[in-house]
This record gives sequence, structure tokens and C-alpha cells, in this order.
Amino acid sequence: MTDIVERIEEALRHDTFWDTDAPPLLSDAVAEIKRLREAIRRLANQDATLSVQGGSVTVTLDATLTAKERKAVEFAAEHFGAFKNQAATLRKLLERLK
Repeated sequence: MTDIVERIEEALRHDTFWDTDAPPLLSDAVAEIKRLREAIRRLANQDATLSVQGGSVTVTLDATLTAKERKAVEFAAEHFGAFKNQAATLRKLLERLK
């Protein structure tokens, strides 16, 4: 077993030798590692943006539409008829998500 998360989780299952503060601290570390791994995976898949400010890392999930979703929104915008405000809102959404 070489994965650090698996090693920590295994150690937490056998916590008889830990002092009282270690298990919660290690559980928090495991959760943070998992969040960071997910952020890196999403960045690699191009559906998130990473920013660093003052030592804090923020991951923002990008709002993107599939071609099928875009087509459906375009169709709805064209066929709203009397609902001009909603149609305009949908068109602005499409423009923003280009």
C-alpha cells in the first residue's frame, strides 16, 4: 500500500497507539487530500479554474454547456415568442458560456 490516503485511513482504523488529537487531524488531512485530488482531476479535464490568493487555493467549477444543451437553449430562446425577457436572458446565457 503506497497511497498516502490509504495509509492514513488504515492507521486510523487501528488507532490504539494515537494520542487523542491525532485521529481528527488525520481525518481532516485525508479529506483535504481527497478534495485536492478531485480539484486536480477536474483541472486536468478542463472543467475547473484554479486560483491562489494569500496562500489560499480556490477551485471554481466552470460553467460549460454541451453541444446538445446549447442547442436546446437556442431552441427555447427562438420559440419563447411572447416571453421576450426570458428569450433575451437565454441568449445572454449562451453568450456568456461561449
